[in-house]
Amino acid sequence: MTTADGISATSVITRRTPASRALLMLVGIAVLLGACGTVDNPLPEQARAMPAAGATPNSTAPASATPSAAGDCGDPTASLRPPTELPSPGAMPAGSHLETVAQRGYLTAGVLADVPPFGFIDPFSGEFAGFDVDMARLIGRAIFGEDGHVRFRAVTYPERIPVLRDGTVDVVVATMTTNCERRAQVDFSAVYYEEANRVLVPTDSPYQGMEDLGGRRVCTAAGTTTLDHIRNADPRPVAVAAPTIGDCLVELQAGTVDAITTTEAILAGMVSQDPRVHIVGPRLTLEPDAIGVSLNHPDLTRFVNGVLAQAIADGSWNRLAQTWLPGLSPT
Repeated sequence: MTTADGISATSVITRRTPASRALLMLVGIAVLLGACGTVDNPLPEQARAMPAAGATPNSTAPASATPSAAGDCGDPTASLRPPTELPSPGAMPAGSHLETVAQRGYLTAGVLADVPPFGFIDPFSGEFAGFDVDMARLIGRAIFGEDGHVRFRAVTYPERIPVLRDGTVDVVVATMTTNCERRAQVDFSAVYYEEANRVLVPTDSPYQGMEDLGGRRVCTAAGTTTLDHIRNADPRPVAVAAPTIGDCLVELQAGTVDAITTTEAILAGMVSQDPRVHIVGPRLTLEPDAIGVSLNHPDLTRFVNGVLAQAIADGSWNRLAQTWLPGLSPT
């Protein structure tokens, strides 16, 4: 569905579940950016690993690069330096992908359609909404000077990299964790949000964390880094890969899995939807989210980083976080 803005222990079991799922409504969300609802600009801290504007970074390797080079990416959270000054709307650099986008008249963005508060279809308006959706709108506004120039494409977790590599979308803003394996295939902006995984179980469950789930069935969405974390847990659970994270809640309610693991914010939404489940155990792996861009468009990556830096400096990021991610907690 596409709408426009203004316009086994060692095995992995793939489950298919009914398409109908209730919309997750989030309250009391905890996130891991800053303290007391504020965040410092992350870009200067990453500057040591960011090539200068005229340099040729690893992230501009040909799009045919394969994950075999995944171990050579250095700091997976580093990105290209933003331009010294963002080009004005309507004045994108000649010959750049930004100029192509401007001449086309819209930016294409891959977002999630069923993972509130990050990306979902508003049941009242039928439009895309969420924190990641509004982050994409910030980029579109910086290119065109006004809203109404972003076309959204609903993507699943496994589709995020393919739609960048084949040029279907310009950016993917979809809780996408940056890591070395993925950087061999696509480029990433600076980190704009950092999440932490935890575990969700029924309130009457004896399990108190991932350490109790060895040999038990633990569900998460296919195509996510969390699936790898389940495989690598010790003692090792049985990984169940569902088409979407919402399907995992259906599985848990049906008793076909013992637990769900994904980020705290998404789990909090499940708790608000179903009081028979709760979050247990400590925070597990940190998931640094960044905006995905094609390796062929480093100018767009730099521009996105400039938009992120500007959004942090002028308070736009914080306003969006307060809207979609209330209850910010210290890291």
